Amino acid sequence: MDLMTEQRLARRAAILATAREMIAESGYEAITVRDLAQRCRVSVPTLYNQFGGKDEVLAAAIQEHFVEMLGEASPVSEEPGFSTLINVLDGCSEQFLTLAAYHQRLLEAFASLDATAAVQQRVAVEFARVIAAQLRQLQAKRQLASWADVPLLAGQVTNAVIGTAIVWSTGLIPDAVLGSAIRYAAGLVLLGAVRGRTRE
Repeated sequence: MDLMTEQRLARRAAILATAREMIAESGYEAITVRDLAQRCRVSVPTLYNQFGGKDEVLAAAIQEHFVEMLGEASPVSEEPGFSTLINVLDGCSEQFLTLAAYHQRLLEAFASLDATAAVQQRVAVEFARVIAAQLRQLQAKRQLASWADVPLLAGQVTNAVIGTAIVWSTGLIPDAVLGSAIRYAAGLVLLGAVRGRTRE
């Protein structure tokens, strides 16, 4: 990678980190392109050239954050399937609770911006992919019904987890029970399809 490319990627990363900080501090609506450019120490045209506008900058910042967070929340277990699935769910709740106010603002922006619709879909698809891999392991071990449609079920678990996190971001779910709420939401979706030890 040449020096110019490295500098461009470093500047992009710095802009996205600053955008996330600003969302956490004041919420999406309070941010202007001029404020963002000033805080990033770049010109307004630079932001437009690199991203296309305020919505696109903030959507990119949110997407990068949640993809990184999903990677950190997906520890590998010695036993693929149920144990890894629980680790992923618990990892998500732990990541949300790390800097809770920050994540609540990001989720609020994530859930409410039209510009993040494509981002929401990409994050959901990636999360569902991680969940589906564990559900396939369960199915191979006969811990998930053979009739279960793994991609569909993974999508439903994903929706349950994201929905729970969004409700938490509004303050309706206390921090102390977020992990339990995420497990409960996923468990309700899975209950009709899991078998054997996993069902127990």
